[in-house]
Amino acid sequence: MRTRAPKVIHDADAALLAAGAVWLPLLDRLQDVMCWVKDAEGRFVAVNAALALSAGLDRAAMVGKTDANLYTQEIAAAYHRDDLAVMNEGREILDKPELIHIAPRELEWRLTSKMPLRDAAGRIVGTAGISRRMATESALPGQMDALGGLMRYARENVARRVTVRELAERANLSVATLERRIRANFGTTPRRFLGEIRLNEAARLLTGSAWNVAEVADRAGYESPASFTRAFRRRHGVAPGAFRRQRRADEKVAPEE
Repeated sequence: MRTRAPKVIHDADAALLAAGAVWLPLLDRLQDVMCWVKDAEGRFVAVNAALALSAGLDRAAMVGKTDANLYTQEIAAAYHRDDLAVMNEGREILDKPELIHIAPRELEWRLTSKMPLRDAAGRIVGTAGISRRMATESALPGQMDALGGLMRYARENVARRVTVRELAERANLSVATLERRIRANFGTTPRRFLGEIRLNEAARLLTGSAWNVAEVADRAGYESPASFTRAFRRRHGVAPGAFRRQRRADEKVAPEE
């Protein structure tokens, strides 16, 4: 299969995207707001501090990356579908509820909005988006609120190695029905979602505790240190010990605010 070459960004397009990114630093003061500008290929042109923090990178490292470089395949695909709708149909997505990992913090409901960026001729050259924490979950549809409760339960009990069947029984659903609902709402499977919860908890423990890798693996719900290391390396590209050393080195050189 032929690989499509990356789209060339013309100077005028780049200037427009840069202009759309000018306001991003103003939102650095709002720690609960994540915002970004992407080009027509879905590459980040600019992000604010909160989004970079959630991805575990600095802003410069985010530029040029896509969602596929930062998130699991299923989650990245869900974000990309919305980007394509904005790009191809020219429509806005406003206040869409999404349950998002805020690494290394817990899952939380956020309202995401995206809109197209157009040049003077009306041609769409990129997208801009913003995601803000929900003030209350009371406005969520009942089904989504219930699923959010299940995800929070899974995180709170991660060390017990919660299974998909246990989640289904807790929700009084069949496993197949739970699979359909989670895929429809979150763009992933229950098994992969549980895997993401374990990995996020492991990253939090590696960064904020003195426990060794075996202890972190146990507290994050893995059956063995070996299975934990394999999963962690697939997600982060480095072994747990290297990840911890890198994060601690970054903390030492981080500039004071």
